[in-house]
Amino acid sequence: MSILNAQSAASAMFGGNYLEAADALKKALEANAGGTDFSQFSGGAALGMESLDGIMKATLQDNQHFVAFNKLRSSNATNIIDQYVTQTAVGGFPGGSSISQLATVRNATGEYKREVGQVKLMAQLRQVGHVLEAVGNIVDPIAAEERNGALGILTDTEYQILHGNADACPVHFDGIMALIDKQIAAGKMSEEHVIDLQGKALDSVDSFAKLQATIKRYGSWGSLTDALVSVGVQADLNMGLDPAFRWLPDGNNMPMLGGHVDAIRLSGGKLAVTEDTFLIDNEFPMGIPFEVNYPTIAAANAGINPASLSVSASASSADSQFDAARAGNYYYAVAAIDGEGKGYSQVVKSAQVAAAAGKKVVLTISESAVAGAETGYALYRSRLGGTNNTDDLRLMAVIAKTGATTVYTDLNRDIPGTVTVPCLNMNPGADAIGWRQFYPMSKIPLPFGMGGAMVHSWFQFMYGYLRMTKPKHHGYIKNIVPSNAKWKPFG
Repeated sequence: MSILNAQSAASAMFGGNYLEAADALKKALEANAGGTDFSQFSGGAALGMESLDGIMKATLQDNQHFVAFNKLRSSNATNIIDQYVTQTAVGGFPGGSSISQLATVRNATGEYKREVGQVKLMAQLRQVGHVLEAVGNIVDPIAAEERNGALGILTDTEYQILHGNADACPVHFDGIMALIDKQIAAGKMSEEHVIDLQGKALDSVDSFAKLQATIKRYGSWGSLTDALVSVGVQADLNMGLDPAFRWLPDGNNMPMLGGHVDAIRLSGGKLAVTEDTFLIDNEFPMGIPFEVNYPTIAAANAGINPASLSVSASASSADSQFDAARAGNYYYAVAAIDGEGKGYSQVVKSAQVAAAAGKKVVLTISESAVAGAETGYALYRSRLGGTNNTDDLRLMAVIAKTGATTVYTDLNRDIPGTVTVPCLNMNPGADAIGWRQFYPMSKIPLPFGMGGAMVHSWFQFMYGYLRMTKPKHHGYIKNIVPSNAKWKPFG
């Protein structure tokens, strides 16, 4: 629509004088009940005209915060079903090529496997009201909202790269930890690719060195290049890592305790350390029951609230990590995960459970009244001797639904409120992990006034998924409790 046509249309809507109408709107937005504390204005008053400037100030995520996405090697997928071939061996065995002169030459064909990755769609409906555009308090609100759309989609992408679980929510793609777990469960890689700190801080080189040794050995032939850490883990490395293992920073300054650790010296090279604020810790929104930070969405998902949660701690297990120091009283809770990406339900809580040393705690979840609506569950646990207040529970595990009842056994091997640190081979030459994108991030404009409202609307979307072509080149360190953590699972 041209400016002239827009003016004509506005004149028709507002009785011939759209400028006066806009001025009246301006006054309405500025109107308040005599308040003078501008920081308390909300709703329309918060968007009123100001004398300072027309730029909205925001404390939000920016491109620099999408650490994993920015580091990943990106390539184009050719279809929604993305097929590729992996090679796991060249064939034969060490020394197996040697034969006598007249012997039959042995077959030593390489081992190949066709893999299939499913590209997932991430899309948002974005809208800007004509009123906001006319008032002009925010410079180019449509451009600002397009940027918000891009940041929103990249936020979801970064979160899923780290924590995606397609079994629990089929519209998500699997993230780093889920892909490694599936390879271990299938017997395709060793459990040594996961280091369990069992509630300790990560402030030494030991865990990184063990993981590097696993990834470099025969059959894996990889090398770690990048570790993604939370802010708390970064602080512990800064204060505790032996200077002998600190990679000399730019300018060849002397490494010392308390200095920033931007890389760790390992056998075979440098392991870059980068903070990623999307790693779940005890303050990350998705590490706390969903309804605490997103109460409206959780309430809208009330139809998939689990019917019940029963807990038993009577049986013993040789694999239990409930030792004498960590035995005691706990509360558990569960929220259902909507299979279409609509979020989580409100939690259903258990009674207090006494977990004795050497015991296992078995959780039995009964599905919601809308059978089949939920596809997974988020499990939460209290601190040792803690309360069952919703905001005092922390995420323990995300699991897929397995039927009318779903059972999870807590051996204290997935500790709530802890941090997991992915350690990856991001060397471009190795092509061991990457982001596959089927279509550029795009915008489809919708007709003005869609739904009878005076709004500019558009769909903003992107297709992609995380592809891990060499799983044995990666691993992670789990159950880390940073020294400065506000919420600690064992007090």
